[in-house]
Amino acid sequence: MAGGRAYHAAMLPWGTPSRPAAAAIAVAGPIERAVLAIAAARRAALFRRRPRRGPHQRLVESDVLMEQVERCRLEECPLVPGGVFAEVVQLLAAVDPALRQRLGSNRHPDHVAALLFETQAGLMESARRRRDGRPAEIVQLFPG
Repeated sequence: MAGGRAYHAAMLPWGTPSRPAAAAIAVAGPIERAVLAIAAARRAALFRRRPRRGPHQRLVESDVLMEQVERCRLEECPLVPGGVFAEVVQLLAAVDPALRQRLGSNRHPDHVAALLFETQAGLMESARRRRDGRPAEIVQLFPG
């Protein structure tokens, strides 16, 4: 350790206490920079990727959105923030286009919460139907 610095400090993506991550990236070699760039691209791709979601995953997503809308109601915000509203629009459009039409451009928290409740009711019913499925066929062990 020359000068109190670890040998591999330049390779750490998070830097060291004396050097922030940006400084670590600036000094890193070409392979380390490529590895860090690939990791950053993968992290960014997670947010762009929209996997196909079933009723249970959409129900979890609607719970998160409902929490954010309820927070807006508690803080007496006049409108739901644009980012939250965009996620609500995507969820409603994926679940039921008629609910998306009813939402319109009204960003009032009470209106958005009411439609999210309806969406959750539909998603819960869909998840129950998917979980229950159709009854299994009964196989007789001893015909007779």
